[in-house]
Amino acid sequence: MIRPRLVVLVLVLSLLALPAPAQTPGELRLNDARHRLVIRVEPKDAGFVLWDGDGTPLGALAIEGDRVRLRDAAGALQWTVKRKDFGPQIDDAAGERLYRLRKRTDEWRLEDAAKMIVARIRVREGEAAEIRDVRGATMLTVKRADPEGFVFTTEAGARVAEVAGAQRVAAGLWFGVERFSPAERAALWAYFASLDR
Repeated sequence: MIRPRLVVLVLVLSLLALPAPAQTPGELRLNDARHRLVIRVEPKDAGFVLWDGDGTPLGALAIEGDRVRLRDAAGALQWTVKRKDFGPQIDDAAGERLYRLRKRTDEWRLEDAAKMIVARIRVREGEAAEIRDVRGATMLTVKRADPEGFVFTTEAGARVAEVAGAQRVAAGLWFGVERFSPAERAALWAYFASLDR
């Protein structure tokens, strides 16, 4: 007679051995340092559908004219990233400004609603970038890993995350801004990939 524990163990081991589904064209994936999927961004119509690492829907992104709208899985508006003269502005569901990004000659400055700088992003030669804190200390470095991917590392060189499916460093680097949730980072990526060329 087969023991129930043995059956459960065999079933669990067989599920662990299943490879992750292949990446589809146009899909973007963010993996953590242990290569676990954090978020999957899948193209759909005039936007994207967002899934967490377990395959649970997180929401959707819609590209509408000069803005990207982030909605949760229930369809409620969470964020709007819209184009302004100074750069993109991030509003909450009520239309109140949460953040804005100001373009300077050598960097992007992320400012909160009180216009205080909370992060600085420097893109170098289009192939690498640095995400810095308000004092200018490098928090993460972003480097191209392959033609459509990037690796995020600490200043000491420790690998933190990787993105597959993003073509431009200026768009993909927003997945490294840890101040935001994975879905919010995807909204920034969509803005820079689709509206800021």
